[in-house]
Amino acid sequence: MLETYPEKPKISEVISIVAHQLKNPLSVIKGYLEVLLSGDFGKVNQKQEEYLSDALENVKIMRKIVGYLLDVSRIEEKKYIIKTKPVALGDLIQEVINDFSSLAKASNCEIFFKKPKDFPSVSADPLRIRQVIENLISNALKYRSVGGGKLEIRLSKKNKEVVVSFKDNGIGIPKEEFKKVFSKFYRSESAVELDPSGTGLGLYISKAIIKLHGGKIWFKINKDFGTTFYFTIPIAKI
Repeated sequence: MLETYPEKPKISEVISIVAHQLKNPLSVIKGYLEVLLSGDFGKVNQKQEEYLSDALENVKIMRKIVGYLLDVSRIEEKKYIIKTKPVALGDLIQEVINDFSSLAKASNCEIFFKKPKDFPSVSADPLRIRQVIENLISNALKYRSVGGGKLEIRLSKKNKEVVVSFKDNGIGIPKEEFKKVFSKFYRSESAVELDPSGTGLGLYISKAIIKLHGGKIWFKINKDFGTTFYFTIPIAKI
């Protein structure tokens, strides 16, 4: 009798299985570390607090990586779902800026954004579009220029779409690597030097999210310094 073997799993399926297996243990570890830091099980000294805080930050990084890997597997399996509704994009951008205010201050980076009045809502999944905005702001803060960063975010209308731009004065992108920017795991040498913990998945996922919304995402090198990223998203039909 011939033996049969199960079909070899796809790489995306393996990634999904591994990421799911890591997700719960990391959540448990995170919870324990937060409880210990709170002092509920006894006061911790300064050195213990330092070690626990470092451990917690690394667990958060690992959880973020797991989330990215799950997103990648869903994208490649065409199981990445978006649920659109009318969204006030200006309000959403301001919320994300507020969340990054402490990090921006610590990074010596200024974020400029003036929310337009009477601006149309967009048709979007707020959680997914928030993820794109967070990624673009986070990149601008991490890869800022030496001596202080500057990020200008603007909204404009073009036909039936809204165009969002993120202009920074950061380290830029080498011309020979332009085609790799939205590829999986792409990271330039200068980016790795500034942030060794990066995954190179943020822009890949962002492009997939924008594409699922019927929009486009691209970038241009600024004439003076840095890079400007753009994305479009449809105006909501109300």
